[in-house]
Amino acid sequence: MRKIARAAAILPIVAAFCVGMTSTAQAESDCTDYSDNGGAKAQFKAYGEHLLVDDIFADGNSAVGGIEIYGDGHYFYWNRLSADGGVRDVNLDIAEGTTVVINAWLGNWDGTVTGGIDFTSNAVSNCHAVA
Repeated sequence: MRKIARAAAILPIVAAFCVGMTSTAQAESDCTDYSDNGGAKAQFKAYGEHLLVDDIFADGNSAVGGIEIYGDGHYFYWNRLSADGGVRDVNLDIAEGTTVVINAWLGNWDGTVTGGIDFTSNAVSNCHAVA
């Protein structure tokens, strides 16, 4: 009878410990968004949390990549180089499992973070990813 009582007392403790040890795994995901004419491209790479902002066309506009980090805010990153100037690689620090939304727009830099962005230039094809 003592063995049954001892097992009955220990079993809930072991079960609680095991439940506390389990974790749910979330897959990281990448996504890409383009402006409506394809001139700007924003790409999120979940591994390492990188936002790549690319000015694809030499049309006189800058490429703007936007990232909304759930629970943290919305950030805008400009690639003011010409289309042949390369991709801007923004190395972010986002907690694993955080959902993000990526957008790409065209813009004309006016010295402020959002002042020159043409918010109508996004094709409303923003993408969601998990860091």
